[in-house]
Amino acid sequence: MMTGSSINIASHKPHPLLEKYIRKISVFKSKGIINYTQKLTPTAFMYFTYHHEDIPPNIIGNKKKYPDFRLQIDGPKINQDTFIEYNGKLNRIMIEFSASGFYYLFHKSPTKCVDQLCRLENFFDNGEVLTLENELQALDNSESQIKIIQEFLLELFYKALPSSDYVENSLKIIDDNHGHISIIELVKELRVSKRQFDRQFTKIVGVSPKRYSKILQLHYIINTMSQKKYSSIQDIANKSEFYDLSHFTHAFKELTGFSPVYFIKSNKHIALKYFRDLD
Repeated sequence: MMTGSSINIASHKPHPLLEKYIRKISVFKSKGIINYTQKLTPTAFMYFTYHHEDIPPNIIGNKKKYPDFRLQIDGPKINQDTFIEYNGKLNRIMIEFSASGFYYLFHKSPTKCVDQLCRLENFFDNGEVLTLENELQALDNSESQIKIIQEFLLELFYKALPSSDYVENSLKIIDDNHGHISIIELVKELRVSKRQFDRQFTKIVGVSPKRYSKILQLHYIINTMSQKKYSSIQDIANKSEFYDLSHFTHAFKELTGFSPVYFIKSNKHIALKYFRDLD
């Protein structure tokens, strides 16, 4: 059985006008046919995905879903029992929106997309989506396909919603602290009511400030693992501001389903390849 080591991930830069809304663009390609089940790492972000080759099914809990649409909108993943099953050739473009980018561009809250895989037709006219898919299928070059997708998203840029200053400020503070922050202290710094902040943040980002912070902290930990910038598991815990190893291990396993040691050694996921850009 071929595993995550058979998958290559290449990064591409967003269009300058879309940098505020797009966090990263990645192309996933397999070395031939693969048979591989990957446990998805929790994420607080929305994704625009295009499958050029075989379309893998998703497994959430006990349910396996076989999408028959190449263009997908993937919501935040907070259910730790979520898997993707590859049985074929992987050639996928994945555009990861910034925490607030999807809301501003699509005028839709990500809350209804949490743990969901949706058709692009849910957000656009069927004819527009079919035209886009046909254009992408006619190409066999990732850079050209990314260019077409970004041209499609640029149409949304000119109608984007104005930013919420205090939500954007909160996102920057959380990101700068790698998720290790007290939401109570954050609200005091922003000078807004906690109830108002929680409601507006969740509406724009799709998950609560507390959950977003925990997931950002997890991504920072995985980035530290992938960069091999540690001498021991205790060192990773210290860098992540967990001063109790058992608490760190419990928190990590609660989110990923793996112990930190097993996660580093396991080939059941490709997160260590993907989360490499958080310095």
